[in-house]
Amino acid sequence: MRISTKVGAEPLWPGSWPDHRTGLSPRAIGAAVEGILDRLGVDRIDLLWLHQEDRAVAIEDTVDALAALTSAGTVTRVGASNHPAWRIERARAHAKSIGSVPIDAFQLNSTYLRTRPGTLPPGVAHPFGVLSDEQRDFARDNGIEVWAYTPLLSGAYDNQAKPVPEVYDHPGTTRRLAVLEEIAAARGVGRGQIVLGWQLARGIRPIVGGSRVEQLDAAMDAASISLTAQEFDRLDTPV
Repeated sequence: MRISTKVGAEPLWPGSWPDHRTGLSPRAIGAAVEGILDRLGVDRIDLLWLHQEDRAVAIEDTVDALAALTSAGTVTRVGASNHPAWRIERARAHAKSIGSVPIDAFQLNSTYLRTRPGTLPPGVAHPFGVLSDEQRDFARDNGIEVWAYTPLLSGAYDNQAKPVPEVYDHPGTTRRLAVLEEIAAARGVGRGQIVLGWQLARGIRPIVGGSRVEQLDAAMDAASISLTAQEFDRLDTPV
């Protein structure tokens, strides 16, 4: 088992998020990690995520705090969520300059459907919280893992009782859902499984959960789905 957790976005008091949160100062990071280790009863975090950028703190100061943790063996790897690519590049450059472990993972909202321009999906409160073409290109060029949260739209692909969020309501979604349904039906699998297979084929690591064992089984089975070149092309360019 590997332990992955986040720091930096805990509300300072109930209802204060996102305007008032713990942030990414060295002191805040140190206190958060100490609390995590104590609550979990462990002495190491395998992957520590910076939950949300903190422009009130110099990124170099944040990296220095992380360097102390990785040097001590308390943290093995560092990832970032809700950060623009240019800040990740600055953080990585500083980490390398001091001989420390650079950020090597992104965690962002990503799914098969795309929102209307200028909108954010439910649950995303940061303008750089959705995987963009630039972030994906930056990650690919620098060997950075990309992890996707809410890849299945909280079950909306397969559960008719859960409507697709309104921000996805546009003609492009209609075409994408039609192609997705055709491919899923032809293979005899759920639409969500095709979405996961599509993400994995693009080098994206979906973060999945479920309220029932069969949901987790379906997600695990999606890892064995190998889309053909024709299917991949249809999904990427639906007409």
